[in-house]
Amino acid sequence: MSNSSLVKFTQALNEEWGVVSSALTLKSKLLLEDLTQTCLNDDWYKDLVKSKSPAKEIYRSEKHGFILMGHVEQNGELSPPHDHGNGWVLYSTVIGQVDMGIYQKIIKTDGSLHLVQKDAYPLKAGQCSVYLQGDIHDTHTVEDNTVMLRLTSCDFNKEVEEGRLVRFIKNVEKW
Repeated sequence: MSNSSLVKFTQALNEEWGVVSSALTLKSKLLLEDLTQTCLNDDWYKDLVKSKSPAKEIYRSEKHGFILMGHVEQNGELSPPHDHGNGWVLYSTVIGQVDMGIYQKIIKTDGSLHLVQKDAYPLKAGQCSVYLQGDIHDTHTVEDNTVMLRLTSCDFNKEVEEGRLVRFIKNVEKW
């Protein structure tokens, strides 16, 4: 059984983990990029690809609460604009491509909330992006069998259940 890249990643991240900071997000990004580029022969990765699971928990730190998720997505899959509540997240693509849209909340003169897309870029194999608390983005998968890794600072299911993670479906202006 080979899981050497995952073991290396989880050990290093557990040693570095702490309060969110520039140093932690940079170190986490570098570690996740390395995992993305070295995991192809790991058993957990082969199992993820074989399962074609849209969301599979790969690792959960009992000590720190961060979670590594694996996702196998198909062309055309969308995740609407959303924030991450009190958490932060890193997305990395192993194989394939996901287009990321970046949004900003705008309050109109009538007081209503409006989202305006301010940027978009492709997240290609081997690349990683960081989204901090308050950042709003969406994802659009553009290749079949795209494999993404998502490192979350906390359990996002809890963020959703407690009403902190917001998905924006109305009043979204896209390019």
